[in-house]
Amino acid sequence: MVGTSRIKVLIRGLEPGSAYLAYLLAKSGDRVAIQTARPVDVYLYDLPPPNLFLKAGFLRDLLLVDFVDSADPRAFDVVVDSCDVEQDDVLRLYEGGRVFYVKQDPWLSATLSLSRGLPVPNVVDLPVDRTDRYEEVELRIREYAGAPYSLCRALDAASGKPYVPLRTLERVYMAADLFKELKGLGGRPPSLRLEYAVGRDVFFMGIGQEKAGKLSRVTAGGLTVWAYGEGAAVNYLLIKGDARSFKSALYIYNGLRLDRLFFLYDIAPERGAVNVAALGHLTRHGRSGDDIKYKNAS
Repeated sequence: MVGTSRIKVLIRGLEPGSAYLAYLLAKSGDRVAIQTARPVDVYLYDLPPPNLFLKAGFLRDLLLVDFVDSADPRAFDVVVDSCDVEQDDVLRLYEGGRVFYVKQDPWLSATLSLSRGLPVPNVVDLPVDRTDRYEEVELRIREYAGAPYSLCRALDAASGKPYVPLRTLERVYMAADLFKELKGLGGRPPSLRLEYAVGRDVFFMGIGQEKAGKLSRVTAGGLTVWAYGEGAAVNYLLIKGDARSFKSALYIYNGLRLDRLFFLYDIAPERGAVNVAALGHLTRHGRSGDDIKYKNAS
């Protein structure tokens, strides 16, 4: 752990998570350099319409973050690996009206379709209309590896399996967690995989990497939640709701990420369905059906 003193940090790769980490470190007075082959503006490219997150010029000119195409890691106190993502390719996909399957990222494929009111490729495992007529595309990603810290690699706390984080918001959360650790403000919470597809008036969110255990389905507060688990553990949640409830689903994600027993604390049920959804499989033996609708649980 580095602590609260000023440090020199090299971040290898430029994407939303690394840009946010650079922002936090620079604001705290640290000297930050970003090694990247693409010093361009960074977008939230998986939430339609694509929105600007941090301008490279802002990082360079106002926060005094250096952009370099090569660097000696030995000259820095901390090295963090991330990725260079060819965002222009993704932005162009939003301009068309066809169905695309992004090979590395089926949830992005679903977002592209949902945002235009189209069916999703049949390779995407979501309860929506699907089609066999789609075009395949690939994201160009340059991943940096070898540093002690990474925004491109994680270990899912629910399944224990490694994975590559792809969602923008997940990378932002990981960046905030890493900043906290580097500044001596506490350890990082375990990673919990976050997937989502958002389009027009609906969103889907997957929390966890593997659907394991018994399944319960509940509807509460405008959200439908499929909860997979066994005993007192929640292994996976699939959430569906209207786009305005997306923030409520993020409450659920962050609650479980910070405390795996978050669903036991029935303190604000109006903010989400987590205490109902997660307890669904725990009380399964006492119910005759799998689908119970709760109204304004308190």
